Amino acid sequence: MRPLLIFLAGVLVVFGALALLIVLSRPAERIFVVVDSSFPMRGVWSQVPGVLDDLEDEDYAEFALATEKGLVHTWQDSLDLRAPVPYAPCDFTGIIDHPEAAQADERVLITSGRSCPTDGLVDWRVIKLGP
Repeated sequence: MRPLLIFLAGVLVVFGALALLIVLSRPAERIFVVVDSSFPMRGVWSQVPGVLDDLEDEDYAEFALATEKGLVHTWQDSLDLRAPVPYAPCDFTGIIDHPEAAQADERVLITSGRSCPTDGLVDWRVIKLGP
């Protein structure tokens, strides 16, 4: 019985080390997140932190965060939205001009169903918040 336990412990250590090596050698995915901070977002603004937390919980990734009005932070391990208040009308025309948008593996827009149309955002994952 003792040789079997030693064998199983060895197999467990080898596969654990292999799994760790695979996880550590995998490059981080880059995700560019844009939060709509316009007037129509006022009613759903309290939902934004939860959505950002859900995005952080996805696979190993680096995040760049912006609003449609400008860059909040460039690549880092977490999403840190520094409590802006929704203001002004929405305008998504400039968000594709950020260098982070070109560098990203995935682009995410967090908006409301009552905000600007998102038809022009090709290859973006659009998360629509609602009441």
